[in-house]
Amino acid sequence: MSRHRLLAAALASALALLVVPAAAAEHQPPVSPRLTGIDGLLYDSAPYAVPGDDGNLFFGYEFDIACGLGDGLHGPVARLAELARLVEQSGRRVVWTVAPNKSAVLGTEIDPALLPQGSCDTVGVELQNQVLDDVSDPTYLPVRRLLVKASSEQQIYWRTDPHWTTSGAVYFVQALARELDPRLARRQRYHYGTETRVGGLELDGTPETVQTATPATKVTVRSRTDPDWSYPTLVTDHSWVTGPRARTYPGRTLLLGDSFMWYALENLRPLFRHGRFLWYAHSSEPVMLKALRRSDTVVIDAYQAFLPGSSIISSEFLAHVRRVLR
Repeated sequence: MSRHRLLAAALASALALLVVPAAAAEHQPPVSPRLTGIDGLLYDSAPYAVPGDDGNLFFGYEFDIACGLGDGLHGPVARLAELARLVEQSGRRVVWTVAPNKSAVLGTEIDPALLPQGSCDTVGVELQNQVLDDVSDPTYLPVRRLLVKASSEQQIYWRTDPHWTTSGAVYFVQALARELDPRLARRQRYHYGTETRVGGLELDGTPETVQTATPATKVTVRSRTDPDWSYPTLVTDHSWVTGPRARTYPGRTLLLGDSFMWYALENLRPLFRHGRFLWYAHSSEPVMLKALRRSDTVVIDAYQAFLPGSSIISSEFLAHVRRVLR
């Protein structure tokens, strides 16, 4: 599946651009070649955006990966688990997750008649859902089923974008807080509002309005990055401190993630006494290794569709982490 790894790596930068309010047509990823499905048949690659029900648009590459890789997702997930294991064996605490594809959560909004590779997509999505649900690693934070349940009650993903909204990301934030310290989760409070902009899959430039969640927790977050940061400004390296100390998770925490963690960042910051977010696709290996070495706790997330091509599961990166954290 080397084609998928190479293409996913190429698309990572393109998806990063989807988080900013710009015309999606200017930032479309390159068209992939034809692919061989898990059923052995040859298919055309999916279009950039695949329409679903209730105005939802799905990122076509999610279906390419589902049809072309299927439960071969086990391999990339296992390598991400290996990264977590190296961190844990160094004496640090680690929590890791895979941010689910929108198609892995909003299955009821997918129109089977519009699937680009037909039943190959249906089977592939189901196989990959099972991979995410069956991870038994104790440091793994499962969120797909949690999001499926939440999606029956509210909109948690943008209809015109692959990402979860800030209010959808709260389910990840709360699950993480409970994993770290249930008392920390109980302290979190949120203000709810709305934001309006053009989603990354909306090619006609029509804006969408979604619910937002912002922190209402009784803490003060102070940026250590100049200039200060607030959502929705794009940031790839950001550090902060939070007080009072008694209401935060202690030590130095590294959030090693991607655009999905960026959507959650505003609500993640109040959790951690000393925090740093690194968007790994935009961070050099030396910067990431130094940040790992300086951290007491590491939280890792990777977007499901791009995980097979992720730099942080490459053999080279894992070898360097093993050397630096031994």
